[in-house]
Amino acid sequence: MTQDKSGMRGLNAWLGRIRDQELPIFGKTAEQIRDLTDSEKSAVSELAEAILRDQGMTAKLLRIANSVIFNTSGTQVTTVSRAIVMLGFDMVRQIALSVAFIDAFLRGRVRERVQREMARAFHAAVQARWMAAKRHDAQPEEVFIAALLYRFGDLAFWCFAGQAGDELDEALLRNPQYPGDVEQSILGFRLPQLTAALTRDWRVSPLLQSVLKGSYTKRSREQSVVLAFRLAEGSEGGWHTDRARARLKDVADYLQLPPGEIADTVTMNAVEAAAVAEYYGAGDAVRFIPQ
Repeated sequence: MTQDKSGMRGLNAWLGRIRDQELPIFGKTAEQIRDLTDSEKSAVSELAEAILRDQGMTAKLLRIANSVIFNTSGTQVTTVSRAIVMLGFDMVRQIALSVAFIDAFLRGRVRERVQREMARAFHAAVQARWMAAKRHDAQPEEVFIAALLYRFGDLAFWCFAGQAGDELDEALLRNPQYPGDVEQSILGFRLPQLTAALTRDWRVSPLLQSVLKGSYTKRSREQSVVLAFRLAEGSEGGWHTDRARARLKDVADYLQLPPGEIADTVTMNAVEAAAVAEYYGAGDAVRFIPQ
């Protein structure tokens, strides 16, 4: 096992670094939003006010709220308050936090690995939401957020890791088949553990926390998140590769439909994912989403 020269080793050390040194990059707005709960009578107005204080977040949130992913009624959402009424307090809170996270990652050290992770995140999120809707999930938007943040810890690490990131990047390039083992050897933990800890800290996506525990049943909404990510990752070499076909079959089995019946829709979902990435301001990641 190795240790990077900054002395950073182990999950708690990295959590401490992100909490104490890097969390300010998420901004005061994100910290205010994190601490709000809908159990308080004033929470809705406080959430709206917190978002409105950040013009960039407001603009992105309204674009996202008006996208086909979140707005199935076709009714234009022109205010944050209206978005809260239509989508619900907790969903707007999670969208706002996801906007803050993506903005922070874009301001960090944007390696190619970060862009690829972002592309997978947006692609997986759109595919997962579609799967949830196909299965008549009551809240497919929750599935979208869970898939979007499925590699939250990876993105945080790659943006803020510095020298340790360089060391891990080189090790993964040498041994790409067993990333978890490489992460454990270099860092003393696996990046999904960082994702789990950060999602708990930021009180975002209870569904994702359930996914990361790994104790879900077949054809559950948790499984759709995992399958969507595998589909996004497996299709990066193109839709006609054996790997992409295998992942498409997994999704078809989950939906209990023939692969041929969903193939066209799945490829169109990738196009929609590129649009969603643009809504979030992550246009540079689009080139890594298969079209």
